[in-house]
Amino acid sequence: MKTLAIVTAFPPSAGSLNEYGFHLVNAFAARRDIEKIIVIADQYDGNTPELPLDSKIEVQRVWRFNSPIAAIKILKALKSSNADAALYNLQTASFGDSEIPAALGLLTPALSHKTSVPSGVIMHNLVEAVDLSKTNLAKSPIRQKLVSAASYFVTKTMLMSGFMTVTLDSFWDILKDKYKARNAFMVPHGSFPTAGEELITSLESRNRIIVTMGKFGTYKRLERTISAVQNLNASLGETQKIKLVIGGSDHPATPGYLDKLSAEHNADKNIVFHGYVAEEDVSSFFTQAKLAIFDYDSTTGSSGVLHQSAIYGTPAAYPLMGDFIDVTEREGLRGFNFKPLDQAELEKAIKEALTKPVAAQSIADNNLNVSKGVTMNTVASIQLQLLQKAKTKKFNRLRRAKNSAVRIQQNDHLSPT
Repeated sequence: MKTLAIVTAFPPSAGSLNEYGFHLVNAFAARRDIEKIIVIADQYDGNTPELPLDSKIEVQRVWRFNSPIAAIKILKALKSSNADAALYNLQTASFGDSEIPAALGLLTPALSHKTSVPSGVIMHNLVEAVDLSKTNLAKSPIRQKLVSAASYFVTKTMLMSGFMTVTLDSFWDILKDKYKARNAFMVPHGSFPTAGEELITSLESRNRIIVTMGKFGTYKRLERTISAVQNLNASLGETQKIKLVIGGSDHPATPGYLDKLSAEHNADKNIVFHGYVAEEDVSSFFTQAKLAIFDYDSTTGSSGVLHQSAIYGTPAAYPLMGDFIDVTEREGLRGFNFKPLDQAELEKAIKEALTKPVAAQSIADNNLNVSKGVTMNTVASIQLQLLQKAKTKKFNRLRRAKNSAVRIQQNDHLSPT
């Protein structure tokens, strides 16, 4: 395959999955059998320059979040790209947090597969696996019902593309059982390239800093985490106090959320609002910390940020619910677990992580080793196999199961080149 098009949010960007898109693109660029990669990316506001990239990679910013004509822009770019295949890196809200632009954007893979180039989808979540009452639709039961009803049509249409891969077994079960899909596969999330050994210091040498990162305001909120840290600090001496560093931005549905919280806690020097974490700053963001916190009300897919904390040797605290259970059982990641929505349990998990250094280091080492398993290079290799078969949909050699990612690689004897 000479030219590959990848449709994804791409840094610098506030779009969901932009970090995953960056590492996926780089994994393909590392292959000798790919001559050119055209990234059909989201437009962004700001003066941040484009990242330095491999000479194979060309970034075309052609679509905008919440635009109802994003599909038209993407299809036009694909047609002019002369790409041999197209791969979409998506989740349900990739193209918008309003129903119409979100749904229209998600129809693009099927349209491009039928009219332009063989196309496949990496789908990071499914509406059926999301608790809509914990999203930006929380206050609108009618909209929740409409989204649930429309999701069947949207997912069914997406399956009309060459193939769809999902990152969790529970998602694959939905596609198999509800949609009777025969061109759907479970391919693990994959870990981002591990940091250099010199960056991963022992937890003992790190300051009493904990971090959290994401797009906040809907199912990812900060009130419990901030209160937990403040409660713990109230009983600690000045030199033992915990610093919470919050990285990320508002969820598009909750503009102003972080600014409001920052103003409320402006007097607390141990609550730091870092803001957007640029790709080049991700390593230092995680390696400064003894713990990464994931205090979610619900889950919507395999957490890319959890995988990032793993590769930088930072243990995580997360609730044992939903997709976190899948990641723990399927991929072998470990953490300090707590009861969902329970601040007292969260405080207990933070205290345990900071007072049991041997256990914390063991978790960090385990997760780092797990991260060296299914790498982004492996993911790229599997996706390339599927793209090569997408035109005919002859997936008989690739058909399923729980270890399909490993089985695909072993059966076809492919490895990153």
